[in-house]
Amino acid sequence: MVMTRILSLAVLLAMMQLPGQNPPWTPGAPQTAPQEPPHRFPIDDPQQAPKSVKPKMDSAQVKRDAEELAKLAGDIPGAVEKSNQGLISKDLNERLKRIEKLAKQLRRELSP
Repeated sequence: MVMTRILSLAVLLAMMQLPGQNPPWTPGAPQTAPQEPPHRFPIDDPQQAPKSVKPKMDSAQVKRDAEELAKLAGDIPGAVEKSNQGLISKDLNERLKRIEKLAKQLRRELSP
């Protein structure tokens, strides 16, 4: 039992002193900061990393989306007025969802 513990301790100490794992400690030697590993991939080096390129905007599609958004938004006040009178349009919710989707698309396309 004692021999097993001694052997385990010896293996543990040997593993701690594997070459390349832990540099030898020398008293009084100045402590140096670990060096940064060389950049192996372009993404590791911020100066070489590719910049995200936004795809070109299709101005005709953006114009069509804006016109559709304006048309749908123009129909909403009348539908809301009818809903106040108790007549709720079936597709009001669908129109509002489409307006939201178009607004998000336009915001994404037109943002810098």
